[in-house]
Amino acid sequence: MRLRNHRNYAQLDLTPGPGVNVFIGANGQGKTNLLEAVAMLALSSSPRARRELELVGPVAPMARIEAEVESGGITAELAITLTVEGDRARRVIEVDGVRRRAFDLPGRFRVTLFWPDDLGLIKAGPELRRRFLNQMLVQIEPGYARALAGLKRVLEQRNSLLKRIAAGEEGGDVLDVWNQELIRLGGEVAAARSAAVLELQPEAARYHAEIAGGERLDIRYEGPPKDLAEAVHNSLAEDLRRGSTSVGPHHDDLRVLLEGQDARAYSSQGQQRTAVVSLKLAEAALVARRTGERPVLLLDDVLSELDAERRAALLRQVGGEGQVIITSVEAGPFPPELIANAMVWTVIEGRIEACG
Repeated sequence: MRLRNHRNYAQLDLTPGPGVNVFIGANGQGKTNLLEAVAMLALSSSPRARRELELVGPVAPMARIEAEVESGGITAELAITLTVEGDRARRVIEVDGVRRRAFDLPGRFRVTLFWPDDLGLIKAGPELRRRFLNQMLVQIEPGYARALAGLKRVLEQRNSLLKRIAAGEEGGDVLDVWNQELIRLGGEVAAARSAAVLELQPEAARYHAEIAGGERLDIRYEGPPKDLAEAVHNSLAEDLRRGSTSVGPHHDDLRVLLEGQDARAYSSQGQQRTAVVSLKLAEAALVARRTGERPVLLLDDVLSELDAERRAALLRQVGGEGQVIITSVEAGPFPPELIANAMVWTVIEGRIEACG
């Protein structure tokens, strides 16, 4: 992997090991930035930045992330270049030196990512839970990335037309084609999410029980009405009043329960973190089952706020097959046998050095 002017990395050339890689460093040194760069090459965009301009470091008006990846026996060179243009950054994606569209990149290799912001999967609103499902499905479900991009475009066009119709600037019949696209693409997205949650549920429950001493985790998909066409038709008056589309998978949610209670309201910080980690491990298992290959596990500061028993149980789960990149502010929480078999690195102010 090579980084050029990505956040606080002026220049980095890194070859992580095929197993567990542990990156140790104080807060603010660049550990999360490293994991973000790996995730970007799998997802096509940052799962963290609100604006891509944030990703460009201070050295030059351009940033570049590139890596050689191997998946399914196929090796590829992936690259993302960000060039500052005024108050935005223009993104160019390349696969083996050839320009590609954003939805062509996911699936070249796959990652499962955890970082502290993911506690929002429990604590925050439904948008983060939809993003969790989207980031998983764009990597494993053929056509999902294209359907998701199409749905976003349909919602933008339909909402604009709703406002124009309400203002008397357009007739109602102009909505027909967008209604049909909303039903078609919304149905595709909702079906993929529903099937994925059914697959995630038993795995998430198993991991959580193992890490949390038998505590019961349950997840439920709360999607659009089964008859989406009828729901879209019946919601038209309300949509015109609001100027926005009130029915569709953009209002979906993933409900998380601990011992039958809503985890958002009835769980401690440690329980919430364990639940999120269990969802991420279940995601990795689902990806492996669907693709025949375990994704790269990216675990940022995953051990904090877990007691010793939960920490040990978690590390037993991540120390198996596949590539793992895990960060921590100190090496103390890691068992000696894991460290002995891992590649260990230190991160200081955007520089990375191997230990020992």
